[in-house]
Amino acid sequence: MLIGNPDAFAVWYDPVGSWSTDRFQNGCFAYFVGGELLLSLGSTLSVDLGLLSVLPCIQGDTDDNRLFHLPCLQAYAELCARAFPSMDSGEEFSDYKHLVSVGSLLDEGHYVFLIGSGDQAKLIYGRRDDLTTVHEIVLKRGEFQAVVTEATGKWQSQ
Repeated sequence: MLIGNPDAFAVWYDPVGSWSTDRFQNGCFAYFVGGELLLSLGSTLSVDLGLLSVLPCIQGDTDDNRLFHLPCLQAYAELCARAFPSMDSGEEFSDYKHLVSVGSLLDEGHYVFLIGSGDQAKLIYGRRDDLTTVHEIVLKRGEFQAVVTEATGKWQSQ
């Protein structure tokens, strides 16, 4: 099932019966961001979609004008450092406020962050520490949340 606009932001998931058990519905899970496919072929769909439904950005504020206006690579590096601080950073907690990757996408190394400013939002994404993979796309404020809400709602109604 594909929900959203793949050229902007969309969620795609498909259960695969032969990968599933009575307890777990497994399958494929992906984000399309700016036409790029960020895919996991090893998703436990109920876990990924459950995590998606409780992301901090669904109910909380993603605004950060300073981060929003930083160059993409600089913002990505800062967001990664906040979410995944090094052991010697002195940080006591990870800051997941802007992190919107879930379970299997994180396992595959897809880091996706959402930042809001005014009537816009920006997805900044890449693969782990590989700065050559970092990109951004600007969305309308609430577009990400609307797609996530629709995707999780359809999953729950199945």
